[in-house]
Amino acid sequence: MLKIIFRFVILVFLNYSVINLSDDIDLEQLVKDFELLNISISKDAILLDFFVSILITILTLFLIFFFKPFIEIYLLYYLKYTFYLLVNLLSLSTIFIVLRIYGYSRLYLLIYLIISSSLLILSDKIKR
Repeated sequence: MLKIIFRFVILVFLNYSVINLSDDIDLEQLVKDFELLNISISKDAILLDFFVSILITILTLFLIFFFKPFIEIYLLYYLKYTFYLLVNLLSLSTIFIVLRIYGYSRLYLLIYLIISSSLLILSDKIKR
């Protein structure tokens, strides 16, 4: 449980940092989609940033859980970093495409991918 909480908090913080530090990020399409559902939310709301960050984190943790048997059998120890890198990239790109989020900083995305994959490797050392 401690491992899941640690991963969740770290990934939400890193995702929020990417969104918050990207100068040209465009969440307007997401706001319009919420308005279609009669949910009123401001474009500059921190809540919207956290919503996207939490969605990316939940998808990342779900994919890790779903592919856990494959990583234990096939990847073992040598390619775990690559596995976490691909899972982070898949969840990040999926959420950004589905929610139509544009204008994020590619440099911050690369930094996010490297740091989050490293922290997921380190969090594997935490006992359940």
